[in-house]
Amino acid sequence: MTLTIGLVTTDTELVRQHDPDTAVLLRGLAEAGFRATAPVWHDPAVDWTAYDLLVIRSPWDYPERYAEFTGWLDRTAGRTRILNAPELIRWNIDKRYLDDFRALDVPCVPFTFGTTPAEAEAAIAALADSRVVVKPSVSAGARDTGLFQPDDPRAAELAAHIIASGKTAMIQPAMESVVEHGENALFFLNGEFAYACHKGPLLAPGGGYLGGEYTEVITRADPSAEEIDLGHRTVAAIAGIAARKGYGEDAGLPLYARVDIASQRGRDPLILEVEVFEPSYFTDVIPEATGLFVQAVERRCRS
Repeated sequence: MTLTIGLVTTDTELVRQHDPDTAVLLRGLAEAGFRATAPVWHDPAVDWTAYDLLVIRSPWDYPERYAEFTGWLDRTAGRTRILNAPELIRWNIDKRYLDDFRALDVPCVPFTFGTTPAEAEAAIAALADSRVVVKPSVSAGARDTGLFQPDDPRAAELAAHIIASGKTAMIQPAMESVVEHGENALFFLNGEFAYACHKGPLLAPGGGYLGGEYTEVITRADPSAEEIDLGHRTVAAIAGIAARKGYGEDAGLPLYARVDIASQRGRDPLILEVEVFEPSYFTDVIPEATGLFVQAVERRCRS
């Protein structure tokens, strides 16, 4: 029996410009004997019951269509299997998931959430000894994200803009190693470490992106043993969080997890972000990622 796999995407210009993965992954799935397509999540003509498995790929317009997307997720979960699990996706959409890692003593870059401009301003002022990063707790592609000096009024202005749009502002001290040199992203498939990429610096001081536009510079990485250990610890924590929250069995073992890590010389590595929702596999940088992804899908189809 040929299984039908859907790599869920959308139809925005952002996807057309920044998605090198979908076509390659579709070809890999087809070569492995799957019937594979890339349906747009908000296309009313799609029959979701026709799919044996949906894998979330690039629904990158979800921050602007949050209620619509989560409604689609709830409806579609009753029609077919979705990976990563819908309850895990809902949890990971909002960066408040970091509270759960902090509660389990998984070391994270410090963070504060502000739901009012006054809360955000207080959080920014508390970081007087370092530069600050301001971002929404729900976002994709580093939208509305800025790097500022703590006394730069644009930091509070960005936070107020985020809050006025109905979102929560997240304030963090800037990790200077990340600002200057970037971060390592460790990829785990079905809980096993698969490969790593290095993500170059992105944010320009004073708000905006280096070079004036969002451009990720990705290269192959060779993470340290300490980084890999932290990645394994983080993925194991997801299983514990899912069990404690009463999520289903699929949620305890993400098909895909990316652990972004800040490493500073002479200090233990810290979690910047844990992504189990909107994956980029960087197949253009790591060609073997395609085969690893297909193997991971085959394994889950057998379970």
